[in-house]
Amino acid sequence: MVALPYLNTTQQALSEHGYALVEAETLTPAWEYPEGWTELAAAYPHLPADEYLPGGARYRFRRYDRFHFDPISGALDLLPHQDYFQSTDINAVTGGIVRKFAPLTPELAANPFMHAMIRWNFAQFPLVDPRWSSGLWQVDAHMIYVVAQPGEHGHPTPEGVHRDGAEFVTVHLAALDNADGGLVTVYDDDKHPLASFQLDHLLHSYLFEDARLWHGVKPITPRDPRQAARRGILTFDYHFLGS
Repeated sequence: MVALPYLNTTQQALSEHGYALVEAETLTPAWEYPEGWTELAAAYPHLPADEYLPGGARYRFRRYDRFHFDPISGALDLLPHQDYFQSTDINAVTGGIVRKFAPLTPELAANPFMHAMIRWNFAQFPLVDPRWSSGLWQVDAHMIYVVAQPGEHGHPTPEGVHRDGAEFVTVHLAALDNADGGLVTVYDDDKHPLASFQLDHLLHSYLFEDARLWHGVKPITPRDPRQAARRGILTFDYHFLGS
């Protein structure tokens, strides 16, 4: 399988195919808020462990919080921290479990690069429902860091092929070191593979319609077998709440 080519606009690709690949150079928040990006990227090696991996494994680390987003004003409001839940229909491994993830630190929750990314992503979406452009949205922000020790695998998506349960999802590569693997594949509604691609440069990204596609990521392994492999993503789930 070969990834579809970059089209004229991200919005066009999303509209036609349900997903879009975005090169790092086109992410304007990266050069508008370089200090915010640097501070956010530096936090990945210090994320707390994800306690809900199959078999009690300890290769994934994360923080999570939620914002309200008003597309009319651009206002972002951090919501009280709460537990995370997905149904078994979209996540066969950890669905049905109430998961308690560490919140974003106050500094991360206020990070200007993160806020700019939330707004930039939204501007790329094909808003086919007229209510979407003016109604309130919930944006779930996840910082996820996967570490594969020598001789081991790290699973970016231990749940395998899954959905996140949102209207749109965006994934931005935030850390990559000594890692082979990590192939991303998107699937149609019948879980037939459509295309595969690699995130291989920092802030290389993909955006997709979660209600239209499924997705999964292959494990990472160390390129240099004497050292650990590391891969981090910043991902946002966009849920429409209503007018």
